Amino acid sequence: MTINTQQLNTSAGRKIFSEFLKDNFDDISLPEKFDSLTLLYYEVNSIINISSLKDPDEIYIKHYLDSIFPYKYFQGDCCDVGCGGGFPCIPLSIVTGLDFTGIESIGKKLALIKRCVSELGVSNLSCIHARAEEAVKLGKRYDTVCARAVSGILKTLEYCVPLTKPNGKIILYKTETEIPPNADQLKKYKTEQIKALDYTLPGTDINRRLYIYGKLSC
Repeated sequence: MTINTQQLNTSAGRKIFSEFLKDNFDDISLPEKFDSLTLLYYEVNSIINISSLKDPDEIYIKHYLDSIFPYKYFQGDCCDVGCGGGFPCIPLSIVTGLDFTGIESIGKKLALIKRCVSELGVSNLSCIHARAEEAVKLGKRYDTVCARAVSGILKTLEYCVPLTKPNGKIILYKTETEIPPNADQLKKYKTEQIKALDYTLPGTDINRRLYIYGKLSC
């Protein structure tokens, strides 16, 4: 499937997303940057199936808006565990300017991230082809570690905590239906729940829940 800029301009999802960008960021070039990302997304996805989403409305809402909505909770060096085709790390790297590293065990899914760096000039974005358990052995630790649609909360924490600096944050994109672990279960991972945030993506009826955990220093 191919698409052009004119077709993107008629997308209702793009309009909703552009309004969110306007309301939250001063960079007036962001809509254009995401249009360039979308064109590249279609090109890559036609060769390598990095995502099942092919409708522009869904791409702007379910990939872009869903990824960046909690941007205010990210800080420092960031890592996206099980990043798949690059969501949320690509959109977040574009809007925040923070350094993001995507970790993904299936190498071909990293194609879009690599081309964002080489062709769109997203210099604060990088990727590691490895399982999270293998990436830990590289020795790098991050201020903020996130995961979106990876696994259950406890299993995801098992992947994320070793990659997180002491006193760092772990941000999990979840739905309202998932039951969070209790304090005793969290002790095993030396973490504590800081926040659970329920929200609806602007201009949609899509409900989301964000869990934020802190890694203890001891």
